Amino acid sequence: MKLPPLKSLSFFLAAARNKSFKSAAQELFVTQAAVSQQIRLLEENLQCQLFIRDSKQTLLSNEGERLFPFIENAFSQISQGISLLSAEPDPNTLKITSLHSFTSLILIPKINEFQLMYPEMMLQFSPSNQLVDFKDNNVDIAIRRGKGIYQGLESRELIKDEVLLVASSLLFEDAFPSMDILLKTPMLLDISSDLKPAFELFCNQYKITVDDFKISLQTTDSVPVIEKTIAGQGMCFVSKSLVFERLNEGTLINLFDFSAQSPISLFLVAPPKNFQWEKVKKFEAWLNVLFNSG
Repeated sequence: MKLPPLKSLSFFLAAARNKSFKSAAQELFVTQAAVSQQIRLLEENLQCQLFIRDSKQTLLSNEGERLFPFIENAFSQISQGISLLSAEPDPNTLKITSLHSFTSLILIPKINEFQLMYPEMMLQFSPSNQLVDFKDNNVDIAIRRGKGIYQGLESRELIKDEVLLVASSLLFEDAFPSMDILLKTPMLLDISSDLKPAFELFCNQYKITVDDFKISLQTTDSVPVIEKTIAGQGMCFVSKSLVFERLNEGTLINLFDFSAQSPISLFLVAPPKNFQWEKVKKFEAWLNVLFNSG
């Protein structure tokens, strides 16, 4: 037997529960006319009248009364099945994948704060610069820098990233040294693509060129660049999301108060259902507090 369209059956269920096409439309976020159309299609498919309509109320017909408990039970079974697939696995184990740089510079130094809040939670880190496949269930949540577009996944922005020029407070007492002193200071250069436009913007703003700088290191790995900068071995252009804690505590200073909006931001990424898990909600809330403190 060919079954009626599932959409029509869902509209029937809403109308029967609410005893009103208008209320069903509000529940389903559609127009009342759309509800009427779907009910009419279902009645034509079943070749019987399901509702008795008058000016005051909408009641089920005898046929509708007989059909209603079966449809209600069917959708309940579907909902239970979906819930089983969406159930939170290992509620006391949070599996996190993050960029190598963010794991080393932010998560590992700060995660003790999260563990003090939730001592029952065991954390598993999987540092990776590649977006992992969530289908194997080895990861609950990912932290990524990008534009937030990942097919089949939900992205929640943690911070609108900026690119800053920073140096250790051990190296400069003043955030505004003379340009002559600045150009004699070693530049530790992370040549990641999103940092290059900021470097060029700084040069254009102060009428200098890249060649005017004393570049002592070039790499695509931000970790050694930031570590050497903190140690006072030079200055660097860097994403604010990787050094905001150091700026807040005064270990690093933002030279010339320079800031350039980054074309990419920091996102929390996962399948939509994962964001409903309590352990992920707790981690997201902690991250938001972390990024908005100070």
